[in-house]
Amino acid sequence: MRVHYAVSDRPSRASGHSGWRVLAAFALISSAGCSEATVEATTEQAEGPARIFITPVDLHLYVDEVVTLTAHAVDAKGRRIDVAFSWSSAQPEVATVSGAGVVTAVGTGRTIVTATAGAASASVTITVHAVALFISPGDMVINAGGVDGFTARAIDGRGRTLNVPIEWSSANPAIATVGKTDGVVRAIAVGSTTVTAVAGTSRATATVTVEPENHLAQWASAASASTQYTDNEWSAAQATGVPNVIGCGDDVFAWASAEPDVDWLEVAYAQPVVPTKIHIYEVWAVGSIVKVEVKDVAGSYHVVYSALPSVGVNCPSILALDVSNITAKVAAVRITVDQRARGDWAEIDAVRLIGYR
Repeated sequence: MRVHYAVSDRPSRASGHSGWRVLAAFALISSAGCSEATVEATTEQAEGPARIFITPVDLHLYVDEVVTLTAHAVDAKGRRIDVAFSWSSAQPEVATVSGAGVVTAVGTGRTIVTATAGAASASVTITVHAVALFISPGDMVINAGGVDGFTARAIDGRGRTLNVPIEWSSANPAIATVGKTDGVVRAIAVGSTTVTAVAGTSRATATVTVEPENHLAQWASAASASTQYTDNEWSAAQATGVPNVIGCGDDVFAWASAEPDVDWLEVAYAQPVVPTKIHIYEVWAVGSIVKVEVKDVAGSYHVVYSALPSVGVNCPSILALDVSNITAKVAAVRITVDQRARGDWAEIDAVRLIGYR
């Protein structure tokens, strides 16, 4: 039985992405707070409320999400006073609000929620999105004249995948075009552009970089590891191919070692290249990578990155490494993780090797 360390404060592996959704919603709501000057609390009621403050001040929710707003009032001297608030929503078909300030997201759109006490009032803007959009891969490197494609997944506030129309666009079609309904990318000229997916009021973006024809970006075709959690879920093979973990999560589609110790993952590629970049997609216990090596075609390893483990890196993360000192062709990348600082499994979803043929 796998033991989860308290430092992660995450749900069991069987819970899938639900833990991520709760954490994501918590982070979104927490970050929306406002800074206020400290005011002197008082029980004096001689003066009515002069100003009202509401936290959080701006909210982005998904349909069916619920959050509680907090209001307090101060008098003309800036002293906090106890008053009863009445709440209202300008567009209750978007979000309703109870007498206790509990907001429920009902439909997509934007509304203004207002708290009133006496002659004073304050308002907050609430935007309700039907879905959260995730694009895979998170960015794309493609050769001039090449064809590739993005996929997008729409998820509602309960984590359910929705079948909704998604419209694609490219910020610079002279660099790369994208099919309006299918996400198929066609590289036109060397450079970079931003591709956007839109579903209703929700959107997600990814970067497309077009490289010269002899430049190759590839995902791993095989993998091995010092240990793996099982031979299927969280196995080394889960780090091959394109990224397929959505957001930050303890996910069966990423590699995880048997125990959160010092371990390595090695991924191999079909076409040896002289490396220029390595992109490592970390989806849990981010910051545990302490060494990255490339393995040349003669079997020798070369260190291209080293660091101490860090607990301050946001999840998920793409560790993007520039490689400039390797002239030999390489066909494999080895990643060493030190998971002892976090006491949690460092999970890697995919590794992309970029270089010249």
